[in-house]
Amino acid sequence: MGFVVTIGFFAFCYWIARRAREQHAEYAATGMLHSPLYWSAVALTMTLLGLVLFMAHLGHQGPIPWPFWPIVGILTGIILVLRRALKWRYPI
Repeated sequence: MGFVVTIGFFAFCYWIARRAREQHAEYAATGMLHSPLYWSAVALTMTLLGLVLFMAHLGHQGPIPWPFWPIVGILTGIILVLRRALKWRYPI
Protein backbone atom coordinates (compact mmCIF):
# COMPACT_ATOMS: atom_id res chain seq x y z
CA MET A 1 0.00 0.00 0.00
CA GLY A 2 2.83 2.40 0.84
CA PHE A 3 4.40 1.70 -2.55
CA VAL A 4 1.22 2.80 -4.36
CA VAL A 5 1.02 6.00 -2.30
CA THR A 6 4.68 6.75 -3.05
CA ILE A 7 4.16 6.28 -6.79
CA GLY A 8 1.06 8.47 -6.64
CA PHE A 9 2.94 11.20 -4.77
CA PHE A 10 5.77 11.29 -7.31
CA ALA A 11 3.29 11.26 -10.21
CA PHE A 12 1.51 14.23 -8.63
CA CYS A 13 4.82 16.09 -8.19
CA TYR A 14 5.67 15.44 -11.85
CA TRP A 15 2.25 16.71 -12.96
CA ILE A 16 2.61 19.88 -10.87
CA ALA A 17 6.11 20.54 -12.25
CA ARG A 18 4.92 20.07 -15.83
CA ARG A 19 1.99 22.46 -15.30
CA ALA A 20 4.29 25.03 -13.68
CA ARG A 21 6.59 24.85 -16.70
CA GLU A 22 3.64 25.50 -19.02
CA GLN A 23 2.47 28.44 -16.93
CA HIS A 24 5.97 29.89 -16.89
CA ALA A 25 6.10 29.71 -20.69
CA GLU A 26 2.73 31.50 -20.92
CA TYR A 27 3.82 34.23 -18.53
CA ALA A 28 7.10 34.74 -20.38
CA ALA A 29 5.30 34.98 -23.74
CA THR A 30 2.95 37.72 -22.52
CA GLY A 31 5.72 39.68 -20.79
CA MET A 32 4.14 39.22 -17.38
CA LEU A 33 7.38 37.98 -15.80
CA HIS A 34 8.91 41.43 -16.30
CA SER A 35 5.98 43.29 -14.78
CA PRO A 36 6.58 45.16 -11.51
CA LEU A 37 3.04 44.20 -10.48
CA TYR A 38 3.97 40.53 -10.77
CA TRP A 39 7.14 40.88 -8.71
CA SER A 40 5.33 43.00 -6.11
CA ALA A 41 2.65 40.32 -5.75
CA VAL A 42 5.30 37.59 -5.44
CA ALA A 43 7.26 39.55 -2.82
CA LEU A 44 4.15 40.32 -0.76
CA THR A 45 2.98 36.71 -0.97
CA MET A 46 6.34 35.46 0.30
CA THR A 47 6.22 38.07 3.07
CA LEU A 48 2.75 36.90 4.07
CA LEU A 49 3.89 33.28 4.04
CA GLY A 50 6.88 34.11 6.24
CA LEU A 51 4.71 36.08 8.65
CA VAL A 52 2.16 33.29 8.96
CA LEU A 53 4.89 30.69 9.55
CA PHE A 54 6.41 32.96 12.20
CA MET A 55 2.99 33.32 13.83
CA ALA A 56 2.64 29.52 13.84
CA HIS A 57 6.02 29.30 15.57
CA LEU A 58 4.94 31.88 18.14
CA GLY A 59 1.68 30.01 18.67
CA HIS A 60 3.59 27.00 19.99
CA GLN A 61 5.27 29.14 22.62
CA GLY A 62 2.28 31.16 23.79
CA PRO A 63 -0.35 33.59 22.55
CA ILE A 64 0.24 35.43 19.29
CA PRO A 65 0.56 39.21 19.79
CA TRP A 66 -2.44 41.14 18.45
CA PRO A 67 -0.55 43.46 16.01
CA PHE A 68 0.21 40.51 13.74
CA TRP A 69 -3.46 39.92 12.86
CA PRO A 70 -4.15 43.32 11.26
CA ILE A 71 -0.90 43.01 9.30
CA VAL A 72 -2.06 39.65 7.92
CA GLY A 73 -5.40 41.15 6.94
CA ILE A 74 -3.84 44.16 5.25
CA LEU A 75 -1.32 42.02 3.33
CA THR A 76 -4.08 39.67 2.20
CA GLY A 77 -6.16 42.56 0.91
CA ILE A 78 -3.22 44.11 -0.94
CA ILE A 79 -2.32 40.76 -2.53
CA LEU A 80 -5.91 40.27 -3.71
CA VAL A 81 -5.92 43.75 -5.27
CA LEU A 82 -2.60 43.05 -7.02
CA ARG A 83 -3.91 39.73 -8.33
CA ARG A 84 -6.97 41.49 -9.74
CA ALA A 85 -4.75 44.13 -11.37
CA LEU A 86 -2.61 41.39 -12.92
CA LYS A 87 -5.67 39.57 -14.26
CA TRP A 88 -6.93 42.83 -15.74
CA ARG A 89 -3.55 43.74 -17.25
CA TYR A 90 -2.57 40.27 -18.48
CA PRO A 91 -5.71 38.25 -19.27
CA ILE A 92 -4.62 34.67 -19.92
